Amino acid sequence: MEQTQTNNTLPATVVAAREQFELACKEAQGLQIINNFGAAFQAVNVVSLLRQALTDEVMDAVFIPLMNTKIGFLTDRNGRPNSRGEVKPPYSKEIVRDAVIDAVAIGLLPTGNQFNIIAERMYPTKEGYTSLLRKLGVKYFIEVSYDKSQTQGFAEIPCKITYQYNGEKNGFSIIATVKKDSYSSPDQLRGKAERRAKKALYEYLTGCDFGDADEDSSRIVDAVAEEIHDEANKGGVISAEQPAQEAPAPKAGRAATKAAVEPKKANIPGF
Repeated sequence: MEQTQTNNTLPATVVAAREQFELACKEAQGLQIINNFGAAFQAVNVVSLLRQALTDEVMDAVFIPLMNTKIGFLTDRNGRPNSRGEVKPPYSKEIVRDAVIDAVAIGLLPTGNQFNIIAERMYPTKEGYTSLLRKLGVKYFIEVSYDKSQTQGFAEIPCKITYQYNGEKNGFSIIATVKKDSYSSPDQLRGKAERRAKKALYEYLTGCDFGDADEDSSRIVDAVAEEIHDEANKGGVISAEQPAQEAPAPKAGRAATKAAVEPKKANIPGF
């Protein structure tokens, strides 16, 4: 009944577009990007369906109202003055449409803050990478430490990642470098570091790098491999006993990929 009442409040053209949008979302959720040489053909079908569904009418009725809401997706343009008193207008429906297409095409939803629009581009959030890793069926544990940096403007937070995927148990660590200011709380910084860690894990497993909105080529996220040992005498605590080795310098915005670092086999308790 509630579903019918909702549909009755929308024009018939928008309701029809909703069915097409849902079909595109289902197609995208089933899109396997790993070892799928035919993925391009399925992906172009998803994009085509989305472009047909996301008319100007649909954007104005559905997606523009979701912009800059926690139930939808956030952007760096909310129409309010920034710290310098500058006011930038919200993004146009054309930019939002492209961002929604980019997000849905990789398996993200336009609700639940799974992506942001920053500098006109779509970026998965921490919640977005959680969803993407769940879609892959990855089991993982991330241990996020605290800021070790003495540099003003940037926090350097060590993160240890252990995971199980397709029967493989591995682990590696990263130093998550994130921007900070005088208003940044430890929890906020650790939340950003957790996103970087999830991003690193997703990149390693898929080879897909969707970038970072605040990345700086001189302050990249460096990843190092460490062997993870199960120390039975420490109550199942996972520790990394080998010293971190220098990893080959990855390109800007790249956290951990097979080209940059190959984690060693791990005996991970609890998986």
